Amino acid sequence: MQNNRITQILNIKYPIVQAPMAWMTDAHLVASVANAGGLGFLAPHAGQTTNPTSNQDVLDRMRAEIRKVKALTDKPFGVPFVLSYDLSLIPLMVDLLIEEQVPVVLDNGWLDEEIYAKLKQAGIKIICRVGNPNLPDALKAQKLGADILVLTGFDEGGTLPMKEIGSFNVSAEFVGKVDLPMMLAGGIADKKAVQTAFMLGAEGVWVGTAFIATHECRASQKVKDWIVQSTANDLLLFRTEPYYYRSLPTEVAKKCFEMSENGASRADIAKVMNAGTGMRLGMLEGDFEHGYVSVGNGISAIDRVKSVQELVDELMVDIA
Repeated sequence: MQNNRITQILNIKYPIVQAPMAWMTDAHLVASVANAGGLGFLAPHAGQTTNPTSNQDVLDRMRAEIRKVKALTDKPFGVPFVLSYDLSLIPLMVDLLIEEQVPVVLDNGWLDEEIYAKLKQAGIKIICRVGNPNLPDALKAQKLGADILVLTGFDEGGTLPMKEIGSFNVSAEFVGKVDLPMMLAGGIADKKAVQTAFMLGAEGVWVGTAFIATHECRASQKVKDWIVQSTANDLLLFRTEPYYYRSLPTEVAKKCFEMSENGASRADIAKVMNAGTGMRLGMLEGDFEHGYVSVGNGISAIDRVKSVQELVDELMVDIA
């Protein structure tokens, strides 16, 4: 990996990042990814089982989880600076990340010049992942000083992009037009997908669902077993806010799919889905009646629950 820009920028062994996945992350998972040679991200609700009671609670919880990661590894890891729908929390979170000397941050397309300057002055690396990949935002991120750009295709889990552009087509708009090293996200769960991403111009991969199906992830064992037993054909895709979601067929997901097919508004479907609470119930607690299980199309390639080390080694085996 001596010539790989992403490993050089992030000071990691392999160009693989474990995506921040709300309730699914904690210090144990992130440190395991770091120790396996990749970069792990904490996320909103990392290590938690209940919703925060205030903005200060959000900050205190994340500070504690960051310190737990540092106790488990001396290798780099990352944290997003957008953790809440309350955007007034962003500058406070940026200050916390600088205070705690977090090596890498994620910008989910906020693209704020003052924040970038502040993080760069502190020596923190910035990964920019725009929810709806587009060249103007990519070039703006480059101008502001982002270190790495993540391109997300429609095959991902979680909140889906607005445009239904598959992961292996999304990079075509950017190759040769953006100088930043790019990572590809969406449906990447085996070494063939990784190799294809590199053939298409990516220099690294951004992986979510495959890390859920690891022993170190705090997701319910029922969720991991269901992922192993399922393929992309089992997933339900439905409209919601802001655009689309997909889920294994829990009772809530079936209801959302039915509403979507019958023309219900995105707002009404989002109420039934229940956003972050629905994820906690379905994916952390294994409550398939009241929660959903958001995963990407890459589940077709997941045939067993693995250790983080085993997964990283398998995905990176032929990447020189």
